[in-house]
Amino acid sequence: MTLQRVVRHVLTAAIVCGACASQTLRAEPPSVSYIFPAGGQRGTTVTFRVGGHYLHEGCAFAISGPGVEASPRIERTQTIWFEGPRIPLPASQRGEDYPKDYLGTVKLAADAPLGGRYWRVWNSQGVTPSLKFVVGELPEVVEQEIDGDPLPVRVTLPVTINGRIFPREDVDVWTFAAKAGETITAEVHAGRLGSPLDSRLEVRDPTGRPIAENDDQLLGPDSLLRFTAAADGVYELRIHDVNFDGLQHFIYRLTVAAGPYLDRVFPLGGRRGENLRLELEGANLPEQAANIEIPADAPEAIEYRPIIGGRTMQPVLLETGDLPEHLESEPNDAAAGSAPLAVPAAFNGRIGQPGDVDVWNFTAAKDQTFEFDLRAARLGTPLDSVLAILDAEGKELASADDIARGQTDSALVWKAPADGTYAVRVAERLDSRGGEEFAYRLWVVTGDGAQERPGFGLRLPSDAITVERGAETKLKVDVERTGGFDGQIDLQVAGLPSGVTADGLTIAAKQNAAQITFKAAADAAIDVRSISLTGRAMSGENVLTATAVHDRGEPAAEALVLAVAMPTPFKFVGTFESRFAPRGSVYSRSYTLERGGFDGSIEISLADKQIRHLQGVTGPTIVVPPGGTSFEYPVTLAPWMEVGRTSRSQLMAVGMVTDAGGRPHKVTYTSAAQNDQIIILTDPGRLSVEPLRRTIPLEPGGGVTVAVQVGRGSGLSGPVRVSLDVPAHLDGVSAEPIEIPANGTQGELLVRFSNGPHADFNAPLSIEATMPDERGRPVTATAPLTVVEVGAATSTR
Repeated sequence: MTLQRVVRHVLTAAIVCGACASQTLRAEPPSVSYIFPAGGQRGTTVTFRVGGHYLHEGCAFAISGPGVEASPRIERTQTIWFEGPRIPLPASQRGEDYPKDYLGTVKLAADAPLGGRYWRVWNSQGVTPSLKFVVGELPEVVEQEIDGDPLPVRVTLPVTINGRIFPREDVDVWTFAAKAGETITAEVHAGRLGSPLDSRLEVRDPTGRPIAENDDQLLGPDSLLRFTAAADGVYELRIHDVNFDGLQHFIYRLTVAAGPYLDRVFPLGGRRGENLRLELEGANLPEQAANIEIPADAPEAIEYRPIIGGRTMQPVLLETGDLPEHLESEPNDAAAGSAPLAVPAAFNGRIGQPGDVDVWNFTAAKDQTFEFDLRAARLGTPLDSVLAILDAEGKELASADDIARGQTDSALVWKAPADGTYAVRVAERLDSRGGEEFAYRLWVVTGDGAQERPGFGLRLPSDAITVERGAETKLKVDVERTGGFDGQIDLQVAGLPSGVTADGLTIAAKQNAAQITFKAAADAAIDVRSISLTGRAMSGENVLTATAVHDRGEPAAEALVLAVAMPTPFKFVGTFESRFAPRGSVYSRSYTLERGGFDGSIEISLADKQIRHLQGVTGPTIVVPPGGTSFEYPVTLAPWMEVGRTSRSQLMAVGMVTDAGGRPHKVTYTSAAQNDQIIILTDPGRLSVEPLRRTIPLEPGGGVTVAVQVGRGSGLSGPVRVSLDVPAHLDGVSAEPIEIPANGTQGELLVRFSNGPHADFNAPLSIEATMPDERGRPVTATAPLTVVEVGAATSTR
């Protein structure tokens, strides 16, 4: 379903909230951090989870592109959460998001084109930038996540595995059968999906010996590993974050295949209307080159995606042009012995090994102007190029390194000082780098064509913008000027919702950036629209135009989505306080509500985004009734929190604003101000529990008695309830709670096991002691209890 169609189903037009107009506060816009799985096999229907913030019970969802049909809404579901290891100081002082899970489905047609699709969500308080979802061809599996130490999961090749590294220090282990002599390729897509995962892959042979590993590819944090099996057997592939980080949004797609696998091609492009002979590089590929015909009307870049061995390969982007093409012929490290080549032309070469250079000879007339434009990084290769112009004696006359900061390609405009033969030398900036993948295309244009054509491009930092009613939002536009063009650019925005205006639509001469101010009237319709931003300028008598794009690292997308958001009328206010509180206890503090004319009920809970890692702090959702102007909010401190740590928790307030048509819209307010934080200096706990044995054997069909001892701190008196907390994936183990009387400190917990089969006990059980404090609030303490399996394990995941 398209964006506009979904909007008509979900959002209302012309919302008027007279009671709320007296005050407008910063709305908390929706945001997302992942979709999991981040792709699926075409011809299947995929159930996915979106990790979202401030999406409430659900929100609108849309995905673009052919062959995909998604549910128009995603709905709140139980969030998968693993606490993981305790994060000590100072790392625990960093901010952290706590997305909630929302379910949706997407149907992928059997003939859906392979590759990326882009999705987004929105509600009455804004729209999110788009993220990527991949349509694949291979069979897919989705990790069934469990807590605890990693357990191997068997897969059959070829396969694309959807997993995530969660919690911190997580390691996923996948196993597969391979035969001697098979070449296996494993490639991670994570960073290319927007995931923060910096992956590391490791392969272990059937004896458990590591035989191959990879951290980063040459062009980013995603890993690619290839090995040849030395013997028949089951191999193990392990994936984790290189820093052993991990959270809910550390998602990945891991493709493992023994068949053909295309890494790259050479050359990187060809001439329109001609046949192009391509060398295929990768694993298990045919030795003969591929031949393709480039259409005479081909765009500047085309996608090449061959089918080899019945499988569609990953896409390779090929550049096209109208100039004659030349391929390097080694050796070409020096000008001597090489005949001059006719220009203008496109030179195709590779820095084939560390220290290699390529030298291309050409002739020039005095004062003849040449433009050299080397394209490597822009075509996806790791080459960090350096260009140099040499005379017939090898003297360097001019050189060029990076086009711009962060752009490692090289470009140079040069005028010949005299008639003669010259050479352009291509090198890698670092002598230690080189290889078959260090390919490039060097465009050489002469005469009038060497004077780069005047023009400009417009780039945006995001493809989504939210403007609150009665407020304004600024959007930066970056300008890329070419060919010496430095004139004024006039911008135009098309498709704006009713009641929204745009100012700052002139980019002054010689300026390379501008800020557009979008303003929404106080009665602007709450709406989501696809808009476009175009620029128009004059260069002499020529009209120059460009449409602003947001570059995703793929063919740029022109769509910009703008949302008009409902502001939040209310807020909560606290006075600064910082208190000591023991871990394992409940602490509360008071707030007042400034309603801003809003009279409805308001829900208070922990915010979805926190300025500091919570380290196990939890809190309920409480409701302030209509008209209420104050509340007290309690948080529970985990019994394992780090003593001496300063805990800072943020709250959010959610209310239902009704428009003139009677339609409700949830709005949110949060605050990171110190006065509004719950600030606690963590003290030692008041209650302790200790099993007299930390490890017990697995006794199928039987039980094991565990003696426990509790300690009560000053001011605590009364009975203590002791229970057993079992991880959700460990079935067949239980214990009836016991009560240790007020005058006692010890008791016995009988841990019972079913006849089985039992899952691997990869995570400890937890003994939990609970009693009330002086105000009747719970005080808790926990201790781990490890189950050791005697003999062979009966099952795995």
